[in-house]
Amino acid sequence: MPSETSKNFINHLLSSALSGLKLTSYLDVLDITPPSNPDFGDYSSNAALILSKKLKINPKEIAGKIVDAINNIDLEGKLESVTEQGGFINFKLSQKFLLNNLGTIIDQRDLYGCSVLGEGKTVVVEYFQNNVAKPPHVGHLRSSVIGDCLLRVFKSQGYKTISDTHIGDWGVQFGILLYAFKTMKPDMEVLEKDPINELNKLYVAMSAKIEAQAELRDLAKAEFKKLEDGDEQNRKLWQLFVDESLKDFERYRILLGVLPFDYNLGESFYEKHMPEVLAEFQEKKLITKGETGELYIDLESFGLGRCILVKSDGATTYHLRDFATYLYRRKQFNFLKNLYIVDNRQSHHFKQLFKSLELAGYPAEKDSTHIDLGFMSLPEGAISTRKGTTISLENLITEANKRALKIIEDKNPDLENKEAVSKQVALAAIKYFDLSHNRKTEIIFTWDNALSFEGNTGPYLQYTHARIHGILRKSRNNTELNAENAERGFPRLSASDSASFRDTELSVLRKLIQFPEVVTQVSQDYFPNNLCNYLFELSQTVNSFYQEVPVLAETDETLKSFRLNLITATAQVIKNGLYLLGIEAPEEM
Repeated sequence: MPSETSKNFINHLLSSALSGLKLTSYLDVLDITPPSNPDFGDYSSNAALILSKKLKINPKEIAGKIVDAINNIDLEGKLESVTEQGGFINFKLSQKFLLNNLGTIIDQRDLYGCSVLGEGKTVVVEYFQNNVAKPPHVGHLRSSVIGDCLLRVFKSQGYKTISDTHIGDWGVQFGILLYAFKTMKPDMEVLEKDPINELNKLYVAMSAKIEAQAELRDLAKAEFKKLEDGDEQNRKLWQLFVDESLKDFERYRILLGVLPFDYNLGESFYEKHMPEVLAEFQEKKLITKGETGELYIDLESFGLGRCILVKSDGATTYHLRDFATYLYRRKQFNFLKNLYIVDNRQSHHFKQLFKSLELAGYPAEKDSTHIDLGFMSLPEGAISTRKGTTISLENLITEANKRALKIIEDKNPDLENKEAVSKQVALAAIKYFDLSHNRKTEIIFTWDNALSFEGNTGPYLQYTHARIHGILRKSRNNTELNAENAERGFPRLSASDSASFRDTELSVLRKLIQFPEVVTQVSQDYFPNNLCNYLFELSQTVNSFYQEVPVLAETDETLKSFRLNLITATAQVIKNGLYLLGIEAPEEM
């Protein structure tokens, strides 16, 4: 079972103390964070500062009363001290608490960091919205790896998760492709061998023609209207495009190591539900007919303009399909959260979507969230499939594999399964490059940055994990362990032992205890970069420990066992964290 976190314990203590002082009504939320100066302790609360402003009392006075109230509670030996500093209340965890947590990691192993926070609750996660007949490029990386990471985090916190790609398989772009296919007549033999790239070439070529001859756009739009109206030829061609694209999409999902999707419901799936949406919105008097015959929801009073549902030529819009998507998901999945992981260029779209649904009586502004991502571009400018300015995801992965294999051959030529490990390292570099950025950050893609293997990178975390396992292998070669110890770890230092730990050992212990809290926080604020930052800091901390403290050379067997358990637990936490990032943790590199 998931264990109580230190932060939860302190939250409970602080709540109990404030309740005893009859001060809880003045605080909505208790803010408990690591202090700016780690010498003050492990956690700090500004509750006294907030109360002092509301009650017009000196914060040191209130903090002193809260500290006294906490010290009168049975702390169960979990805290070394509770002190006041500049109006802040600081908490320092005891050695007993830290050691107990070390044992928890050894016992829970892959489950450490999991919780039941989301038990009985459903989260729908929409991500990796690739378009039909277009090969995914580096710009699709953000949604795919961030979505996969968040899905893994939600699962770890006990949520029932529903994942959907919501592939782009409807819209005017298919009119462009259909018109190109009919007029440019591709070589069918070539098309069969490489359907996606050949279809994409057709799309890019026709887009260039449309830029030169604007009147061609109307002909392309007419092809899409025929598709919507059920034209047999257009439907047959469209189905070919979709079938080939889904095969290609699955290939890329496997290449990226992304979890299987529960649904691949494209925009076309909701075609049959769109009339219901129009009828409902008409009944609720939300739809206005425009000057040229278009149907829209008037959001001018909210500063959001017009939300177009049906264009003047009768073609439906992306918005109408998104309304149908929300209503279908709400009825089908009864979700707590409905998340759209899409770059920030769609922010206005989602504001219109959620506001319109609110006007229709649905709580979309509360139960649905646009997880906005900063746009990824190339040094020369924006990524555009239409203009043909892309770097394919396949080329990125291929180049990463080459670079990783070369590094492994240079540094560890005798490593078994070099090709398999190089693929793990390559994906770590690619994914971590994206995940380690704040998701709102605009990213300029360069090969060197995306495929870096040094510093705050995925391969650095993998190397730390592998290095620890190298020490453990040497230890097991030199130590006779019984079956239980071989399975569970090395003989443990009792929580009641009064060993005097070095600062570097305590630093690792204190860092390990933060992991469950970091994972929970990511499930609440959707920023995977905070998990990356934590794992990098943990790796730095354990590497500093290893450089200063002998592990295998230690002659005191009790202390040696403690240190072996300490690095075992650290490797476990790195592995668990990397899994949540969608990155594998090789034991040899």
